[in-house]
Amino acid sequence: MKIIMFDGVDLEDSPVLGWRFDSAVDQLVFDLVVSLWQGHQHYAPPLLGEYTCYKRGSLIFDFVTSINGLLPMNAVKYTTDPDGSIDYGYIEGLRYSNDNKYNFEGDFGEVSVQCQDVCLKINDV
Repeated sequence: MKIIMFDGVDLEDSPVLGWRFDSAVDQLVFDLVVSLWQGHQHYAPPLLGEYTCYKRGSLIFDFVTSINGLLPMNAVKYTTDPDGSIDYGYIEGLRYSNDNKYNFEGDFGEVSVQCQDVCLKINDV
């Protein structure tokens, strides 16, 4: 299995805000606060009190044919942040295998997604 990395992005420091499956387009979407680092095209200097640059975004699995191990959001313990927002932990160890499967884990389960592609979208840029 090959570790999937997006240049200038640390998924393991990007809180998961939620997830959903859109059956109309066969997409699994994880909404995130994406941790961006110098070198990423949307990086900006961190705000006061932030570790790095954080922007809202989505990790999108396209043309999904199967999902295994993903818990429903109402079954996952969440954390309430100081600003009152909630998150469901982090995506850890995103890996790709040659059979179009992406594997990762987090508080939401040990997940395997079979799909054609995965991409990261940064919102409002």
